[in-house]
Amino acid sequence: MTEQGHAIPPLRAGRRPAGAALLGWLDDDRSPRLCRISGSPGSGKTHLLEWLIQAGGDERTPERRRLHAVFPATGASVRGAVWALGHQLGVVARSPGDLLTALAESDTRTVVCVPGLNRAVDPARLVAELLDPLLRLPRVRLLVEAEEGSPEALGLTAVEQPAVLDLDQPQWTDRARYDAWCAGLAADPAGYPSPGAALGHARPDASETVARLAARVPRLADGAPDPAAAGEQLLSDLWTATTREGSTGQLLADPPLLTYAGPLAVTAALEGTGGPIPTAWDVAGPALIAEPDPGVRAALLRTRLLGLDDVAAERLAAVPGPWRGAWALWPNSSIGWPGAVASLAVGAGAYAGQLLLADPGGTIRTVQAQTGVPLARVTTPGPKPLRALAVASDGSVLLLDAWGGLEVLPAPGGAPGRASAVAGPLDALRGGVESGMSALAVVPGPSGSVPVVADESGSLHWYQDGAVLGERLHAGPVTALAGASADGRAVLVSGGFDGTVRLWSPGTPPNPEPLDRRAGPVGAVAAAGTPDGAVVAAAWGDGLVRVFSVGRPEPVLELRLGSQVWALALAEGRVVLGTSDGIAAVEY
Repeated sequence: MTEQGHAIPPLRAGRRPAGAALLGWLDDDRSPRLCRISGSPGSGKTHLLEWLIQAGGDERTPERRRLHAVFPATGASVRGAVWALGHQLGVVARSPGDLLTALAESDTRTVVCVPGLNRAVDPARLVAELLDPLLRLPRVRLLVEAEEGSPEALGLTAVEQPAVLDLDQPQWTDRARYDAWCAGLAADPAGYPSPGAALGHARPDASETVARLAARVPRLADGAPDPAAAGEQLLSDLWTATTREGSTGQLLADPPLLTYAGPLAVTAALEGTGGPIPTAWDVAGPALIAEPDPGVRAALLRTRLLGLDDVAAERLAAVPGPWRGAWALWPNSSIGWPGAVASLAVGAGAYAGQLLLADPGGTIRTVQAQTGVPLARVTTPGPKPLRALAVASDGSVLLLDAWGGLEVLPAPGGAPGRASAVAGPLDALRGGVESGMSALAVVPGPSGSVPVVADESGSLHWYQDGAVLGERLHAGPVTALAGASADGRAVLVSGGFDGTVRLWSPGTPPNPEPLDRRAGPVGAVAAAGTPDGAVVAAAWGDGLVRVFSVGRPEPVLELRLGSQVWALALAEGRVVLGTSDGIAAVEY
């Protein structure tokens, strides 16, 4: 079946009436915002929802039939559910409150499908803390698998009269098609209307003990576990068994066992457990939860452990991955912690070899770019929230505050009263930009740094030959700006509220196509010149960071740290990420 170019897969076992009912529920905005799929074991609840996910789970699906998030609840805890749903909905959410707040601010319909609710770690708690509160948001619709009279079904109280599709009721099965399906499979039609009963399926027993599962894990020559050879399913079962038996601590001694297992199972097992590894897993969770590559999981968890548990970080370094954390400063780090990092700049002049970090209040600190070791504070007339900071080649520091004001801090050790070379161009920019300034950068030039500003109308402005020139590149405010010199020319990279990242050289026609585009505003960008051309990094509000080598169509690096990324820099051949809970430098 095809609808407006979108193919709907066939639904077997005579279940077309049930499928049509679900499509009708999705289509009709007047239908109850909760639809509950019920039925005895083997009645085909999972099969029906798998069909619907195929029919409505991709971007080609007409909007009225879209499933915006699908969360199979088997083995999941509340934390895992929050992280997984947040990832699919483009929200960095650590708690149910974070997710509820983000969705409450949305004015679009959101449809969430939850198969296997009864197989969650604690179904009633998942309903009470997350699913029922979601249903109290007027734009959220929920499709769940929950049997009649179960604690999870009884806990869904936000919608008084939900739609209920009980697959044990014969009206949801076409008897003639069911009989034909049974005949084709040599199944027993006496099982009508339950396909599972017709095929003799029973629910498997998954109650293996930790000892039995651990005995099945392959070993290396030195007797240590070989998690790569064990496979994700076995290790996930092992972590789930430790949850039942309360013996999680023995697995934490071997950190790679976390990264080769399924993140949902590990998340449930670590809930309520203290120590550096569970804490690191908790803060990295929104990025870990949907990451399929064990090497990336290991790199992420290791980065979150740098300075907190160096022994565990070293064990994780043995897992091969596409990138590696070089240094990081998190709460309780052994080398210091700057707090949240809202703005970043690569040092020059007296600040050469350093990074300048501004916190949300505008206090500026310096660290060694190579190691992250904290150095000093930068003296300012009075800290105030910043939109951006940049460092000119003479070491002067340029500040753009939250109200659009520009300021220049003189280079350390400079002659008293001597104005920075960028002061004149900045004065011209102050007077020549009519819309509110929203971003700031400097571009290295043959006679010193050239300042560039961006505004809330989507334009970039620079000073050239005594005049302020401008070019509109974005639909809506420019949210981030960076500059570099590559191949003998100035290169500017800008990010916008429109979700686009654009690359442009002043004096040349803008490219009509952006370098990248995603849903949601761009939160930060960075640029650097290399012998091979420009390198560009960009971060969006959902925590995704992409690094491009200009001239190559695909990103050379794509990563998440589990937090929103507020600032970026490219230094020492690394990408440096300023986040809401610290800073990390990544090699790739």
